[in-house]
Amino acid sequence: MKKILTLAFLSIIIGSCKKENNAVQNKNVSEVKENAADSSEASKETLFVDSFDWSKIQESTIDIGVFPYITAPEGFIIKEEGSTEVAKNGMTNFFDFNKLFIYDGNSFIRAEGKKASLYLIMKDDNAEFNQLKFDKSVDNYLKKIGAVLLFGGQIPVGELDALQQSEEKAAYKYIQSAGSPYDNSVRNYALNHKNGKIFIQLGSNSAHSEIGVIELEGFKQTIKAPTASEMQKEIDSKGKAVLNINFDIDKATLQDDGQKVVDEIFALLSKNKILKLSIEGHTDNSGSLEHNKKLSADRANTVMYALAAKGIDIKRLKASGFGSEKPIETNNSEENKAKNRRVELVKF
Repeated sequence: MKKILTLAFLSIIIGSCKKENNAVQNKNVSEVKENAADSSEASKETLFVDSFDWSKIQESTIDIGVFPYITAPEGFIIKEEGSTEVAKNGMTNFFDFNKLFIYDGNSFIRAEGKKASLYLIMKDDNAEFNQLKFDKSVDNYLKKIGAVLLFGGQIPVGELDALQQSEEKAAYKYIQSAGSPYDNSVRNYALNHKNGKIFIQLGSNSAHSEIGVIELEGFKQTIKAPTASEMQKEIDSKGKAVLNINFDIDKATLQDDGQKVVDEIFALLSKNKILKLSIEGHTDNSGSLEHNKKLSADRANTVMYALAAKGIDIKRLKASGFGSEKPIETNNSEENKAKNRRVELVKF
């Protein structure tokens, strides 16, 4: 009898210990998941820096010539896009407004402005690409004109993955690394010159090299907000009016000039009492399809409810979002992306 009681007592103790151990393990797993989530959120928050402190880089007054400020070292050529001929303007590609992602060892800097891409090969078609000579020639030149090396090496895979999630193919489109940034190292320089703020990004391998040069400049909006009468003319002739309404970045909050466009839509609907409009939101291809669809729908709803709040019968309005499904321009430049970020007023 004593043996039976003893065994029963031990079973109770062992069962209790197992429950406590499971509880501790579950708690630990939960804490690990929470910490991972917190780490993920922190990673998103620190992926980009809001601004770059140029005061830490001494201003250079050395003559650097004209944009893109770099020529081919002796024995090399900057080639034309799609051929081995020498580029006529000293640039493989030129963009009046584009961007580079500059990694500084901790975060990415969004560098936007006038951009040049230079693809360099050997002048002699039969010669093997001299990577060492290229690297030393360009690095020595950049240091001579006052450029400061911010980062040199392979960008961590986790940082590249996070960058890819922030914008479709971002690491491939906006990092010049002589191929895939996952396979090749980059060197990022900052040049605080008396004529402007310049970032230089370069990469090389055994076959060729790439240089990206960007002179910082704010994007200049060339699209003017239409008046109510201009909207009416476009709707009469095409059945819809295409508007570029400015919202806060990645949000559905109207900016001040965006509110002015809504005021013109209100004037249009107030004057034409029988007009009914479907408000249709569109985005560029930055971000995921699901996110863009929701964002465009939220923005369309913002416009619709803003008009309803001003007194327009909501039965005269509909709202929907198409995300990046219906671009009117190819998303290959910031200017074209700005055109794709639009709201259309479609008569129904």
